[in-house]
Amino acid sequence: MKIYSKGARRRAKKELAGMPGLAPVKRREPNGRAKRMVDDRDPSAALLAVRCRQNGLTHHAAGRREARAPWYGCAAGRAMAAAVSDHDERARLWDAIQHMRRVQVAHDRAIGAPARHAKCLRLLTPIEAMSADAETPPIDERTDEEKQRAATSAIMRLEGWLGYTDKAARSEALRVVIDDYEARDIVGLLSALLCVVDGMAGRRTMVWRGRG
Repeated sequence: MKIYSKGARRRAKKELAGMPGLAPVKRREPNGRAKRMVDDRDPSAALLAVRCRQNGLTHHAAGRREARAPWYGCAAGRAMAAAVSDHDERARLWDAIQHMRRVQVAHDRAIGAPARHAKCLRLLTPIEAMSADAETPPIDERTDEEKQRAATSAIMRLEGWLGYTDKAARSEALRVVIDDYEARDIVGLLSALLCVVDGMAGRRTMVWRGRG
């Protein structure tokens, strides 16, 4: 026997009595506007949908929140996130990725070379005023000579850190992080990024993280 709700029974009685039933109430937002779907309210919805598909995330609220993480915007970040589940570890490795890009961009600019770093997807959140990323460096009042000297020192230091992994891992990191190619050697990529993490942490004694 099918059980009907009280509301359904009341509507049925009114219809039998010739009285029209109540029209369905259209849900509205607090400002009185007709309630919209999430995709209509969020201008980044299309990009988030692509990221969800690329990374095997569900296109629900939890999946969209996960897809907002900055590392899902480039090949290096996606490869790293696929291999590492801990959020804090992801954040450390992402800092290493960003550091490598900043160093490379600063060096290219200092020596007058054309920009060659990857044009990765921007963060979904707006960049704060006076902050910097690979595309928008901060105001720099140093002389050209000072900039070149600092950039050369920084890239030599980075190359020194990458020397604590094997050559294949170093090459993979430069190929994926700097040129935004898809990762083929994720183990090697992570090995190189961990060397950069060690260097950024100021470890007095670096650890060999290479294979063999």
